[in-house]
Amino acid sequence: MPDDKNIATTDTTSIPLTEEFKDQNYKHSLSKIDHDLYKEEDDITLPIIRIKHVSLPNKGDRWKVLADSKVVFVLEGSKLTKKERAFLHTVEGINFLLKQAKAGIKSFNALKKELKKHAP
Repeated sequence: MPDDKNIATTDTTSIPLTEEFKDQNYKHSLSKIDHDLYKEEDDITLPIIRIKHVSLPNKGDRWKVLADSKVVFVLEGSKLTKKERAFLHTVEGINFLLKQAKAGIKSFNALKKELKKHAP
């Protein structure tokens, strides 16, 4: 017969307290969807795009497109017509530049063609 002293016993009190503590917090949560609002796996940081207008001497203009404080594209106003510059001074013009920056400005020529489509 086996000796009763050598029988291994399992101790149920060795379960970590943190699991029990988490279960209690879920039971007493104020909102049932509290943990469904933020999904860490969907946490993607997108670049912050800004447009900075610089007035130059002799009535010149320059627009800088910045992504995360790095200059992505510089648009010289001297290479644009008066109507195009006037359009870029409006809210619609700045929105146009933002859309082009998000799409990725490839060249000045491509930007100028798109600008002709949108500028009055």
